[in-house]
Amino acid sequence: MVPTNSSHAQNSSSSSETNLARFVSLQDVSISSKPDEILNFEDEDKQESNQEVTAVIPYTLFSTGQIYVIMFIITFIGFLGPLSGNIYIPALPTLQKDFNVSSTVINATVSVFMAVFAVGPLFWGLFADVGGRKVLYICSILLMVIVNILLASIPAHISSLFVLRIVQAFGSSSVITLGAGTVTDITPPKQRGRAIGYFMIGPNMGPVLAPIIAGLILMKGNYWRWLFGLTGIMGGVGLLLIVAFLPETLRCIVGNADPGWDERRLKLRRDDDIEFSRPIRKTPRWTFFTDLGIQKPRNTTTEFKELYPKPPRPNVHFYWDMLKFPPVVIASVSTALLFSNYYALSVSLSHFLERDYKLSMLKIGLSYVCPGVCMIFGSQLGGHLSDHLRARWIKTHEGQSFPLESRLVLHICGILINTAGCIGYGWAIQKHFHLAIVLLFSGLMAFGLTWCSNTTMTYLSELMTTKTAGAIALSSFFRNVGAAISSSIILILCKHMGIGWCFTGLGLCNIISLVLIGTLLKYGNKWKMP
Repeated sequence: MVPTNSSHAQNSSSSSETNLARFVSLQDVSISSKPDEILNFEDEDKQESNQEVTAVIPYTLFSTGQIYVIMFIITFIGFLGPLSGNIYIPALPTLQKDFNVSSTVINATVSVFMAVFAVGPLFWGLFADVGGRKVLYICSILLMVIVNILLASIPAHISSLFVLRIVQAFGSSSVITLGAGTVTDITPPKQRGRAIGYFMIGPNMGPVLAPIIAGLILMKGNYWRWLFGLTGIMGGVGLLLIVAFLPETLRCIVGNADPGWDERRLKLRRDDDIEFSRPIRKTPRWTFFTDLGIQKPRNTTTEFKELYPKPPRPNVHFYWDMLKFPPVVIASVSTALLFSNYYALSVSLSHFLERDYKLSMLKIGLSYVCPGVCMIFGSQLGGHLSDHLRARWIKTHEGQSFPLESRLVLHICGILINTAGCIGYGWAIQKHFHLAIVLLFSGLMAFGLTWCSNTTMTYLSELMTTKTAGAIALSSFFRNVGAAISSSIILILCKHMGIGWCFTGLGLCNIISLVLIGTLLKYGNKWKMP
């Protein structure tokens, strides 16, 4: 039944707001497992209830092929940051001799790198959710390429090494923050866990391949400069991929990538004299060398702003507001403790394998493969299981909103696995167990870490929908601060406490993580964002 003119006059404002609310709230209804299937709108003529038009908008209109290309590029870029840091670690004994410094000083270059690697994402994350992803990708990777060229050519002077490693860390610190933001742009929440797992293959491959590459380069002589030369070349390839092929994905700028937004080609529908509009659904054309520089929103209509809200302008209060929101801090600190344990292993492993097991540089590099592969498996299994549990919960709780904290239940298992690996690794080294046992425990540490870190990133991306890059940057800050501290003091602690008791203490610190996650599971839904 069509309302009378008098009723329409009394309720036109509220009807308009109701239509827009329904338009906004149903964005994810039509989302399916394949991007091509997302393109299907339900028949418009069947979308009327109580004289209201319901428009179902797909989360993204990038095609399957476009999403694959975007994921490949950001995964490759994500690989470059950890590559820059980890390719250096197996060469520490060689660099110590060439630069004529103590082991404490040369290890300090790792600590400085990690300290800047912790702070750097805060800068990149401040702007990543506002002016566009692509321009920041270009700036950061270009800086990394220049610094790697300088590192490959400078004289062996320790001061120059410190300065350039600082700049290198700043340039490479953007990759996980920007990459996680891009994944959020193009994947709906129900696929977010596995998508972040696929993206994290890149960052997790850094600890796997970097030591092997370093071992191959150093096995025939003192060619440590090629460590930086190779990362410079790979950075150049990544920069070309970004400039030529990567489109802008930030949702407050391009929305769901529908060209209809950009071209202002909107379909108008009229329901009781109320105009209701939405863009023409259409897969965007693939273009090259586009979206260079700071981008502006493709559309300024009210519908676009409601669907894809722009976060506040970056300012000094941006991260302070996040720090006042307990769930962000709790989830980040919990994962940071596990990350600190792993970096204590990463820095100490090459030292102990050379000193106690008399392995060559190549064999030391190959020894990092075990924890590296376990990092990949941990991230993949954790991500897929997280999405599976989310889908099962929604299926059994029809009509209810999914409690985001439920994803963190998996943390408990990951923390226990990491703890067992940490304690076992320390005693295996101290008791000089067979190398296979050492690598087994190192693998457990790595598996537990990425099992948890994947879930943390997925949780934060759903919790802070318009500030994903900033939330991931803050989480990375906590992780890398812990890594910087642990990498600088681990050998000193092992010397004074003994290797076994040192890593036992680190493992028992994971009890704090268990308490934090338990607190978040119980009270997380009671905290409101400031």
